[in-house]
Amino acid sequence: MKTIYIVGGDGFARECYVFLQEVMKTKQDINFGGFLGHGGYGKTVDYKSYQHLYIGEVSKHEFSDNEYVVIGAGYPTIRQKIYNELKERNVNFYNLIFYSLVDSSVNIGEANVILSSSFTADISLGNGNVFNGQVILGHDVEIGDFNFFGPRSQALGNTKVGSFNQIGANTILLPKTKIGDNNIIAPLSAVYKGCKNNCYMSGNPAVKIGQVE
Repeated sequence: MKTIYIVGGDGFARECYVFLQEVMKTKQDINFGGFLGHGGYGKTVDYKSYQHLYIGEVSKHEFSDNEYVVIGAGYPTIRQKIYNELKERNVNFYNLIFYSLVDSSVNIGEANVILSSSFTADISLGNGNVFNGQVILGHDVEIGDFNFFGPRSQALGNTKVGSFNQIGANTILLPKTKIGDNNIIAPLSAVYKGCKNNCYMSGNPAVKIGQVE
């Protein structure tokens, strides 16, 4: 039996718990251990109706071999910080995959959250990504680490996405698009060619409208 903890404390942590409850209905080998805060992130945030499931700071929790973590923070850099600290402690990570079509040819890293999405053939995913509902990835797409894909976003065939990017809701990355690192793509954008690093992109076709610090 695997015990799953959710580390972090924003609204996304509560969302992860809702989806995890549904996953547990079909997977009898997992159960929920509780919410763990991270450096105060979580402890001071109101979990609202789930506040009673908060059990303390992750730094004070001793993990066993059968315990796993879902990172309950949506922002890429916070997800990376939690991931790196727990990785140094040899903590196990759980890929939270809810109601998604994921082909057997998809290579998935760890600590990903995939919600109600469709991933087709020969896709490569790194670590710590969030696909937040109805995301479509086409064939031969390559995704790096700690990216956030908003609801109903798409990356079509042969697209390459680096790390720490935020892809807005209803955005489409057209075939062979190449996205670097640390970019923000505004919702409803259509990206035809891509961008390098630290770009704020918006529109159809998407153009650079600012710099991401």
